[in-house]
Amino acid sequence: MFPLEKIIADEIRRAGAMTFARFMELALYHPQYGYYSTPQAKIGRAGDFYTAPSVSPLFGAMLARQIEEMWRLAGRPQVWSIVECGPGTGKLAGDIMEAIIQDYPDFYLVTEYHLIEISPGLKAQQQQTLAAHQAAARFNWPDSLAALNPNGFNGCVLANELVDAFPVHLVQQNNGRLEELFVALDQQDRFILQAAKPSTPAIAAYFEMQGIKPAEGRRAEVNLYANHWLNEVSRCLNLGFVLLIDYGAAAADLYSPHRLNGTIRSFHQHKLIADPLLNAGGQDITAHVNFTALIKQGQRVGLKPLGLITQPQFLINLGIFDTVSAHNDYTYNPEIAKKTMAIKQLVLPGGMGDIFKVLLFSRGFDSPPLLSGVAKNGAYSAN
Repeated sequence: MFPLEKIIADEIRRAGAMTFARFMELALYHPQYGYYSTPQAKIGRAGDFYTAPSVSPLFGAMLARQIEEMWRLAGRPQVWSIVECGPGTGKLAGDIMEAIIQDYPDFYLVTEYHLIEISPGLKAQQQQTLAAHQAAARFNWPDSLAALNPNGFNGCVLANELVDAFPVHLVQQNNGRLEELFVALDQQDRFILQAAKPSTPAIAAYFEMQGIKPAEGRRAEVNLYANHWLNEVSRCLNLGFVLLIDYGAAAADLYSPHRLNGTIRSFHQHKLIADPLLNAGGQDITAHVNFTALIKQGQRVGLKPLGLITQPQFLINLGIFDTVSAHNDYTYNPEIAKKTMAIKQLVLPGGMGDIFKVLLFSRGFDSPPLLSGVAKNGAYSAN
């Protein structure tokens, strides 16, 4: 038994079966043995999965273009905070700031970049990655959103593949009743799932808010942590935007009959692992983002949804194709070939663009339409 598995098993023996959300929290974020707390590579070829920033700096350059437009639409505040939650290796932060330095010198003068990271190991990696960056003095690591400024801040809260890693409760619909699945121990001290009454009324309220429930005999996830996080974002953001990029679907899809066992997935060395209860701390655990719930939760806490758009359309609207079409030299150019391959992976079917979506909120003012198209043609509902 791995060290974290023993810690989890001891807690179950002491306090009884735990929610899957608690198991996922320990498996991913235990301060010593959690998946995101250990030093081994998580992202890229040597890790367990890819993210868009690991594909190409073009992703960060497009986000820089969008965030600079947000600043202008907000009235060009004298200080603009880019607050990245769950910043991974720090590469996206570096790519965004590099693009701002090169393309938007006026914006750079007012920009601060804050990275909020709960994993000590990842925080150290981010600091090492960005130490030699020409904008190194602009990077800060506050402990929380509230720690930025007690009076709130103006800017953009950015979360790229964050919400899918929030701990989720696991439920199922059985004979017309909603049950929660808890993690327990069998007689051989192996982790198993055990159905019981939901641990909190908030689970039923989560489905009531959406006007939907899981199909009979099907499992589903409930992300209560996302609501707490959006509430904190709204409380701390005075004027600006929230930009969420993640994979997921609308509630009608997530809770439909074709989702037999929900969307919980585990990954190790780029391979899908069928059982998320195995190798606690040694593999990633994720769940599809429920964009319907995010939009409704955001509205409840004072964020104004601007719309939901696919990642490919978001990047295309921002002009990602312009980065190669501006070159009229038709001889082979390795740099252009590299950009072209990256664009294919980011926007074409079969790459990362298939299920990734972009959700934006504004806060403190009515935003005009965005260049990305999220608040005009191209956006679609998550109902």
